[in-house]
Amino acid sequence: MSRVSDVETPLFPLRGHGLKEQQEGNERAQFIRRMADKGIIDAQYALGVLYENGREGLVADGEKAREWYLRAALQGHHEAQFALAWLYDEGEMVPEDAREAAKWYRLAADHGHGLAQAALGVLYEQGSGVEQNYETAAEWYQKAAELGHATAQLWLGRLYLKGLGVQQDFEAAAYWFLCAAENGDDDAMVHLARLYEAGQGVPLNVHTAVSWYERAAALGNETAKIRLNLE
Repeated sequence: MSRVSDVETPLFPLRGHGLKEQQEGNERAQFIRRMADKGIIDAQYALGVLYENGREGLVADGEKAREWYLRAALQGHHEAQFALAWLYDEGEMVPEDAREAAKWYRLAADHGHGLAQAALGVLYEQGSGVEQNYETAAEWYQKAAELGHATAQLWLGRLYLKGLGVQQDFEAAAYWFLCAAENGDDDAMVHLARLYEAGQGVPLNVHTAVSWYERAAALGNETAKIRLNLE
């Protein structure tokens, strides 16, 4: 799972990188900073985005990104909570801290943030920052999957396939793999193709299996290419 780095907010949409845009960007960053200093939550989050990505004339700075995300997160800004959790989870711009990541993911997830729900599911599945619990992982994946997040749909399907945290159910696995595949996830396409090959959860159908392998291969999936003898 990845997070879009160039996050935008309604009040502070990001701009381009040309010379004129750079000058405007510097002015814009100063304006956002003034608004952030005044306590405007969206501006605090937007400033965190700029520092995380080194945009609008600002040098990328993880500590400053964390500082501004934290200010907004403490006031209930769910995108800021997720962004802060992501910083701790990735551990590239600030020291990795799985417990802090879990805490902030949970706050965002409790308010319906789909990516936070999926990320929290990963932490529970891996036992990172929280006690490993496949049932809880499945619950969070389910919430995100129902919001249409392809990666969560893939991971939930995998749990059903393996019977981790849920009763093993090939039909349910096939359903979630199909959802993820239709959302463009090539790994889900491969999982679904395998189920059609084996007739597990779906009728045995080699032609359908090949079709899903071909779609995954077209997206660059190496496993699909091997199954189609394209390598």
